[in-house]
Amino acid sequence: MFRKSLTDLVKGIRANKKNEDGFIRLCIDEIREELRSPDMKLKAIAIQKLTYLHMLGYDMEWAAIHAITLISQPQFNYKRIGYLAMAQCFHETTDVIIMTTQAFKKDLTSSNQYEVGLAISCLANICTPDLARDLVSDVEALLNSSRKYVRKKAVLVLFKIFLQYPDALRPLFPRLKEKLQDSHPSVVASAVNVICELARKNPKNYLSLAAIFYRLLTSLNNNWTLIKIVKLFGALTPHEPRLAKKID
Repeated sequence: MFRKSLTDLVKGIRANKKNEDGFIRLCIDEIREELRSPDMKLKAIAIQKLTYLHMLGYDMEWAAIHAITLISQPQFNYKRIGYLAMAQCFHETTDVIIMTTQAFKKDLTSSNQYEVGLAISCLANICTPDLARDLVSDVEALLNSSRKYVRKKAVLVLFKIFLQYPDALRPLFPRLKEKLQDSHPSVVASAVNVICELARKNPKNYLSLAAIFYRLLTSLNNNWTLIKIVKLFGALTPHEPRLAKKID
């Protein structure tokens, strides 16, 4: 009988290389039984095992609702397992993805910065037009967080939100621009990254930021961020030739 442990699953797969597929299908049958249990710890271990099997190419979308159940739990450990499973297997056509909205809202307003971080990281992976529209105001509020960790992640996820819900870009752009002058370099670097990615499509729209980026070019010490800014100037120069003289 398969023992209910992720470690045992990995060992079992290695020990059954000749009949790996048959062994895994037996394990999946047992995992289905575990997911019917009211024991949340058992459910969490089952989702851990399914997430691992998904990485090997086995479908786990049939268990999507159980991942949502985990992120709705108050315990951080369960949330972490659930969010990882969602980030791995959810996509735009996942039937139950709309059911994640309230759980996201709850964790995005958590006092625990790491719960907020889990939610943001997962949202960046599975963001849909509906999720972007429904959660954009919650993410915007995080730009005011006193924690640099939260501000940084909130800035970065804005890019995915803008891709899925372009109507949010114009009203939120002033807030994004503010983050170029944030008190912490990691938040500034995140804002630079987002704006540089946005500028790939239409650099001319970002000419007004040239002065700010020039100040950053002469004041930042992060080489990766400086490279991003130089590339942005390269895209802006055809629209404003005088910029070339500035960065010579």
